[in-house]
Amino acid sequence: MRYFKNPKWLRFLYPDAIWDFSFLQEKVIYLTFDDGPDAETTPWLLDLLKQYKAPSTFFCLGKNIEAEPELIERSKAEGHLICNHSYSHPNGLKTPHDDYVNNMLKGAEITGSKLYRPPYGKIKTTQYKTLRKKHGFKAVFWSVLTYDFDASLNSEHRLNMVRKLTHPGAVLVFHDSKKAFPQLKQELPLLLEEWTSQGYSFKSIENL
Repeated sequence: MRYFKNPKWLRFLYPDAIWDFSFLQEKVIYLTFDDGPDAETTPWLLDLLKQYKAPSTFFCLGKNIEAEPELIERSKAEGHLICNHSYSHPNGLKTPHDDYVNNMLKGAEITGSKLYRPPYGKIKTTQYKTLRKKHGFKAVFWSVLTYDFDASLNSEHRLNMVRKLTHPGAVLVFHDSKKAFPQLKQELPLLLEEWTSQGYSFKSIENL
């Protein structure tokens, strides 16, 4: 089962998390990109976002920042927000509490951000509460998951689902990763062109 849109009941598990910004009633889309930076994908993506004047939010892995620090500097210089996606992408439901929290703290130290997205969107409520109450972190989930990482999914079906679910204030998840790059390269330019022609603008979460 693929959930392009998160079930609403999940919001009750994670109070104070960010899901979307529809309450602002602005025709704005919040593009987010997980798992980078990647030496091949991220430069292409930054060029594309610059073309469409689309400041975005990058939820980066600490280990990838260590490998590609110059891409982070370029991202910041071009107006994008760098946030925490952990150090090494652990699944919160399969990781002991302290190990998960420490991995997220290490990612925060490298990114310099207390805004974070749990890898896979999976996090135990105890882990969530520790990060929120003890460390002052704020979780950012999403309103639309694009499944750009799933090469087995029909491209037109994916595009149609993303089109259908995108709305003013939507937070969309893409990935700047090797796995997602073929799908991203084919589909994101089409979506950006369509959204721009529909009168949407783009903001990073920092621009709130």
